[in-house]
Amino acid sequence: MANVSESRRSALLHGEITAGPLRLAWAEAPWDTVVLGHPVVQISRIEADLGARADDLAPFVVACEAGGVELASCRLAHDRLRESMLLEEIGFRFIEMVYQPEFACSEWTQTGDERGLELVLASARDLPAIIELAGTAFGCERFHMDPRLPSGLGDLRYQNWVRNCLEHPSQRLYALREAGDLVAFFVVEMLVDGTCYWHLNAVSPARQGMGYGLRAWRQMMHQAFKDGARRVRTSIVARNHRVLNLYARLGFVFPAPSMTFHWVRSA
Repeated sequence: MANVSESRRSALLHGEITAGPLRLAWAEAPWDTVVLGHPVVQISRIEADLGARADDLAPFVVACEAGGVELASCRLAHDRLRESMLLEEIGFRFIEMVYQPEFACSEWTQTGDERGLELVLASARDLPAIIELAGTAFGCERFHMDPRLPSGLGDLRYQNWVRNCLEHPSQRLYALREAGDLVAFFVVEMLVDGTCYWHLNAVSPARQGMGYGLRAWRQMMHQAFKDGARRVRTSIVARNHRVLNLYARLGFVFPAPSMTFHWVRSA
C-alpha cells in the first residue's frame, strides 16, 4: 500500500464492476475521509443476479486494499437480501435500518405550535453554539453505533457538517432560539423537484422531553410551506424511536425502509 502513488490511490477510490452477474459502483466519500483521516468509500450501486458470488466482488475488494480504504458503506432497499448476503460474505456488517419519512406540504395546517420560537438563518455568530450542540445531540446514528469506529467520530462528523454549511451553495443552516438561547438547529436543502430535504436537525439535550421538538419541527414545516416546497423529507434511523413517534405525530408518512452496512478494516 505504501508503494501506491497518490494519483493511483485516488483512482482506486472510484470504480465499477459491469461484467457478469454483478453490477457495482463505488466512490470516495471525501467528507468522511477528512473525519476518519483515512480513505472512506460508499457503494452507490449494487445489483446481483441469480448466480452472483462473493468472488464477483473481487475487483472492489482489491481496490479497497490497494487504496488504503478504512471504511466502506452501502445502503440497500430493505428487500435486497441477495446483495446484502454477498456483502456480508466479504466482511460487511448490518448497522441500521433507515426510514425517509415524508410530508406533503399541501396537507399543512397551522395550529399555533409552529409559533413561539425565533427562527433565523444562522450566521457566523451562531456557529459556535450550533457546533457545540452538533457534538452532543446525536447518539443513534451509524457512526455512533458501530463499535469498530473511533469514539467521537460521529460527533466530529456532524460538527464538520455544520461548520461547512455557511459556505455551502445550496444547504441552509437555521437556528431556533428562545429568549436568545439556542434551542435547535436544522440543515435543509431545497431540491429541484420541490422537496425540502432536512439533512440534519437536533434539539439541545437540555431541552429534550419538554415539547420543543414538536414546536421546532412544526416551525420548520411552516417555513418549508412558505418557501413553496411541495414536500418535506428527511432520514432517520429505526432505533431512534422517540423521533419516529414525533414524525408520526406530525403526520409524516413512512415509505419502505433501507438497510445500511459497514465494512471496517481490521486492526
